[in-house]
Formats: sequence, structure tokens, C-alpha cells
Amino acid sequence: MSPMQHRARTSLATQAMEALSRRTFLGSVLAGAVAGTTADAQSNNRGRKGKIDVHHHVGPPPGPGNGRGGGNGPAWSPEVAIEEMDRNGVATGIGFPGPIPVSQDLEQARKLAREYNEYAARIGKDHPGRFGLFASLPMHDTDGTLKEIEYALDVLKADGFGISTSYGNLWLGDPQFRPIFEELNRRNSIIYVHPNDAVCCTPATMTYEKNGISGAWIEWPMNTARTILSVLAAGHTRTFPNVRMIFSHSGGVMPLLISRVEGFTDWAAVGPEKLKQMFPDGLGAEFGKLYFEGAQGFDSPNFEAISKYVPTSHLLFGTDYNRFPIAHTVRIFEHLKLSSQIRSLIERGNAEKLMPRWKS
Repeated sequence: MSPMQHRARTSLATQAMEALSRRTFLGSVLAGAVAGTTADAQSNNRGRKGKIDVHHHVGPPPGPGNGRGGGNGPAWSPEVAIEEMDRNGVATGIGFPGPIPVSQDLEQARKLAREYNEYAARIGKDHPGRFGLFASLPMHDTDGTLKEIEYALDVLKADGFGISTSYGNLWLGDPQFRPIFEELNRRNSIIYVHPNDAVCCTPATMTYEKNGISGAWIEWPMNTARTILSVLAAGHTRTFPNVRMIFSHSGGVMPLLISRVEGFTDWAAVGPEKLKQMFPDGLGAEFGKLYFEGAQGFDSPNFEAISKYVPTSHLLFGTDYNRFPIAHTVRIFEHLKLSSQIRSLIERGNAEKLMPRWKS
């Protein structure tokens, strides 16, 4: 090797080591900052007794195409959110920065998920004890999702993950998502599921959706039921027992459909054998393994329906802020006739068991 070749190779090696050192340094800084956030959250929650809101929309971060958040409401900001949280006795909001749509190509989807998640993590760091993180995932990109799971848990210290009820024509029980659920099960993860518009039932095809009527009225509660059925029919509650799935809005219309499906035993097309094969312990029992938050579902009819199948320990407090004012859910929840013990568990205790770092 000539002296010139030796110097060139040495220079390249030095540059590579410097680049690696910079990446290692930046990674350690971010990891340290977010780890500090976890410690701060634990410290700031000692003695804090307010509600834990597991349905809190944060952001999205400012940027082209990111929208304003909150539908037609004001843009989200931590300062305004904290003011409303304090007025309504909410100590902590577990923030979901937003869904990653399938319209994004894979590279864009990965970039958007990382941007959303780092933004929400910074919000939590800047306001210790007030905001957690259900990290966004590009579910239509399996490899990208697996990488973001690793980053969100190991670096950002996320509480769990926020995903949508469907992606294109696929519901969450679809085999395409199986590698993702395998990893989530291995990591003992929490998944928060929020409804979205499905390909089958968009505003363009639902001609009644006009004059203020939107998918949130009927289609989103139906889509929540559809994806729950897909998950239960795929056997996920038995195959992936370490994945704790939280569904929005008291499960949509699903609690009203369970007894109907269980009553199909006299229908020749199904019969008791088929139902037993699909749901060995019964559909209601499998449904009761899931978790639910009650935004728009704390009224008496919906609460009674979900309580028939789901233990109190699996019921959580959620507000759907800033799509709805926090006071909206608080007022409806306060009208329920509950013991102080059950009320306390739903408002905070059950969430503390799911996410121990928020234990007061």
C-alpha cells in the first residue's frame, strides 16, 4: 500500500468514526432527555390525584400537510390543554399525536411517524407529569413499524402505541399485521385504537353525511366494532395475551352486538360448533379481555352495555380532547351512579396499573 493510499484509508476511517461518535452522542442526548422525562413524570405524579385521560389528541406538530388538529376547533397547544385539564381535574393526558394514513408512501410514513412521536415526546419533557405518549405507527409498512416500535419504546420511553381501526381494506385482525402483533406481544405493549373512515364507508359513499353529520356519528362506532370482531375472530386475545388493547368510545356499538352473535347457535350457517371453534370461551369472555375508554360512552345506556361484559378493572377515563371539551366527558361521567371506589379506579387507578410510571 502506498503512503497516499494509507493516508486516504486512514482519513476515511477517521471520518467514519467521527460520524459514528456524532450519532452516538445525539442518540445518548435524546435518550437521556426522554429518560429524564420518565423520571420527571414519576416525580411530578407523587401526590397527584387527578384523572388520567387516555384519549387525548396532541398536535399534530406544525408543518405542511399536518393540519390543525381538533377538526374545526382551535389548534392544539400544551398551554391551552393544561388550562382545561386543570379546570376539570385531569392530571395527565396520554397524548396520541395522530394516525399515519396509508396515502403516505413508505418513506414519508416513516418520517411522519418519527416527527409526530418526537414532537409528542418533547411536549412531555417540557411539561413533566402532564403528558404521556401513545406513539404513532405506520402500520401499512411492517418494517417501518417494527423499527418505530423499537425507537418509541427504547428511546422515547412511550407508554404505548396509537393506531387506527383500519388501514386501506385491512382491519386489525388481518394476517398482514401479525408480525407487528408478535413484536408488540414480545414487548408487553399497550395499544390504543382510534376509529377512522374505512374504505367501505367514506363520506363520498355515505350520502347521509351532510349538513354537519360525519363519520363520527355512526360509521366510527361501527368501524370500532368491525375491527374488534376482526381481532377476536383472529384469536389475538389468546395468541397475544401480553398486548393490552384499549378501544375508544366504550367499544362503539360492539357491546350491543355480542349477545346477537352468541345467539346464532340455532342458525345452520354458523351453529354452536363454529362459534365454539372461533371463541372457545365465548365471544363475551374474549371481548372482556380488552380495555375501553369512555369518551362519548359514559352515558347510562352505553356504560351499562360495556359493563355487562368488561370488568371494572378494564374501564378507563378518556375525553377525546380537543375534538370535545374535557368538561363534556367530565359532566357525563359525573352523572353516572357509581361508588367512590369504582369512580376512582376508572378515573385513575386502572390506568396506573396499566402504566405504572404514572402511579401517584
